[in-house]
Amino acid sequence: MRVLLKLSGELLAGRRPPIDWEAFSFHAREIAAASREAEIAVVVGGGNILRGARTPVPATGHVMGMLATVINALALRDALRDAGKEARVLSALPVPGVAGAVDQWEARDALAAGEVVILAGGTGLPYVTTDTAAVLRALALGAELVLKGSKVEGVFTADPAEDPGAEFIPRLTHAEYLSRGLRVLDPAAVQIAAEHGLPIVVFRADREGALRAALHGEIGSRIG
Repeated sequence: MRVLLKLSGELLAGRRPPIDWEAFSFHAREIAAASREAEIAVVVGGGNILRGARTPVPATGHVMGMLATVINALALRDALRDAGKEARVLSALPVPGVAGAVDQWEARDALAAGEVVILAGGTGLPYVTTDTAAVLRALALGAELVLKGSKVEGVFTADPAEDPGAEFIPRLTHAEYLSRGLRVLDPAAVQIAAEHGLPIVVFRADREGALRAALHGEIGSRIG
């Protein structure tokens, strides 16, 4: 089985943002354990370092945010290697000598060889979220499932941090997610996934064993 894991910058920030090495090490161990059962590609966010949409010139800010994901990807690669798992970084904004260009064929070969492939730089274009990048990369790599790591248990009827009456939704279709106007995932990402029948599982990723549990459908909310 091949899956695409999306890790947000918020998760990677841990307790000591912007770069919490304990958080990177934790997620590296989770990925290494789950990689015994599936081929795993990872798309990282960059919000722990910079949220580009909040900068004065949004187009420039988005590029800065994409470069922030390259920093996160390098940190995660080293954490994975420390955990005994070989990994490589490919970026939509390549940095010679640091991160090669995204190449789906190279990525497929690396996954088949047992490596974790970390995909940085989003799509390389401004105004496109890393959620959407994750779905696009999953489709290009032939992944069967997108796993969206979050700090909440899954999809709720409202933001549980703001509404204590928000109800957990264990399963819903892509169309239901979009019609309800839910926001844990970028709607554009869900729309693209819907068009290709690609399921997405949203789960709380900051607990030990959560990634393997989500992989087996034991936790989280499934869209599609």
